[in-house]
Amino acid sequence: VPGHEVVGEVVEVGSGVSKFTVGDIVGVGCLVGCCGGCSPCERDLEQYCPKKIWSYNDVYIDGQPTQGGFAKATVVHQ
Repeated sequence: VPGHEVVGEVVEVGSGVSKFTVGDIVGVGCLVGCCGGCSPCERDLEQYCPKKIWSYNDVYIDGQPTQGGFAKATVVHQ
């Protein structure tokens, strides 16, 4: 699937972000989000989360479509 693994530059971080700073070069895999509270998420197995958000051909929590590496920008949990 084209665009499912992305490399880019961090342009903004939220107040709770500690792992990244603006200007960092980062890689994003095929997931950009998950619930964080289910059994798989608690065991660092986000790929099995029933509420996972794929980086492509899916929908963010706010209803916007995910576009993987074809997007101008993307939001990812640290």
